[in-house]
Amino acid sequence: MQESEYDSVVWDTNAGGNHGQGSNSNGSTAFGHGTTGTATAAAVTGTSPLASTHTSPFEGIGGSSQDSPDVGGGKVAARESVDAGDVETEVTVDQPRKEGEGTSNPFVTYLVTTTRTNRRTKEIRRYALRRRYQDFAWLHEQLYKQFVASVVPPLPDRRRLEYLTGDRFSEDFVGKRKHGLERFVRRVVLHPLLRTSHHLTVFLEAKDWSSEYEIKPKSENGVLDSIGDTLLNTFSKVRNRDERFVEMRDTVGRLGDNLARTQKLYLRVTKRQHDLQQAYEELGTGLVDLGDIETGMTMALVEAGNALKAHHLAVRQLAEQTEDLFLGEIDEYISYCEAYLELLRQRDQKQAEFEDLTEYLQQTAAERDRLANHQSAVGVSAVTNFIKGKVRDLRGVDPAISRQQRIENLGARINELEVAVDTSREDSAVFSELVAEEYEVFGQIKQHDFKRAFSALASSHIEFYSRTVDIWRAVIPELEKLPVD
Repeated sequence: MQESEYDSVVWDTNAGGNHGQGSNSNGSTAFGHGTTGTATAAAVTGTSPLASTHTSPFEGIGGSSQDSPDVGGGKVAARESVDAGDVETEVTVDQPRKEGEGTSNPFVTYLVTTTRTNRRTKEIRRYALRRRYQDFAWLHEQLYKQFVASVVPPLPDRRRLEYLTGDRFSEDFVGKRKHGLERFVRRVVLHPLLRTSHHLTVFLEAKDWSSEYEIKPKSENGVLDSIGDTLLNTFSKVRNRDERFVEMRDTVGRLGDNLARTQKLYLRVTKRQHDLQQAYEELGTGLVDLGDIETGMTMALVEAGNALKAHHLAVRQLAEQTEDLFLGEIDEYISYCEAYLELLRQRDQKQAEFEDLTEYLQQTAAERDRLANHQSAVGVSAVTNFIKGKVRDLRGVDPAISRQQRIENLGARINELEVAVDTSREDSAVFSELVAEEYEVFGQIKQHDFKRAFSALASSHIEFYSRTVDIWRAVIPELEKLPVD
């Protein structure tokens, strides 16, 4: 990343001080969007290898995620009660600005403002830094790697039509993305585990951004390994289903389906609103033109026509607000549900792995006991052992020595399998409990988000109807002036 990308960063850690946007010295263009709200939660940061790069003055308050069990090849932070009483964090994402005008790779940065308040010491620290979309993507990836048993909130969809049509710098697109990025950070700050990540502290507070924080391309071996694990687990099915997770899957699945249906229906509403906008504007123009003909009613017709044009603007604002603040939230929550369902699939894979290992251990122990007791195999095993016996006879191998060697080999394999089964059982149990607790967190954040989304929907309609009442009330005086026999 070029150093000039963040020349306009504002760095303010003075208690009670003001902070704002830096100078536009890099040939940048500001977009006309303001702040929509703040994300507030207790901020608790843990330790990390990145701590040598940046350390928060509030780090360590309330606990750490450093000591955590290793489950499935990744760290799973142990869930502990977090003291959320000392530090409060507020985060806003606003003031989008286009950087790199005239270059081959222009981009948009957003001002991420963080205010940390220590209620105990009354100390206030503020950080205002510019971040671009890929910086948010870096944070998302780090959280995903660090908390493998947690659902990381989704980012605004990058694969949008605007990237194909060249409109990704339009004010409308940038405004929607700004709100989506703020919702992402807000959910991270509200999450009792994700907010403990030092990566979040670096993202919110680090002034000097280096290539260390860039997203590294995945190696080919890593991709192939992931595909191999997926293919292997595809053929493993859970035998003993835990009803808790069956219910969770059904609940989250129904939520996702209902949200998708809500999104589809409300998109029809917004489409009709867009059609009404044009109709109201054309009707207003028609009434104004009619006023030129009906000289005795000119002012009344002009006022009515202007009211229709103002009504058209009010409908457009309502459509934009609901599409941005309500439909954007719904779209992200559909992705949120898909992410939690994927977490449940990972849990099932771990349980299936434990069940497969257990079955293999039982089969191996049964084979050893059969050989030790000089019992004959049955079924497929009988055919296999008959063929192996004939091969040993042709090679001149003593059956007694061969049997003893096989018993010893099976005993060693059993010892390895017992360790693997115990490890898999513990990993599956820990992961399952973390997933169950994550379900509670998912519900809490969902309740918070739905309250905000539907409050925004209600407020936008209240504002719309209040505005239209004022618009049409202003027409009445001119209509009352018309003489009526």
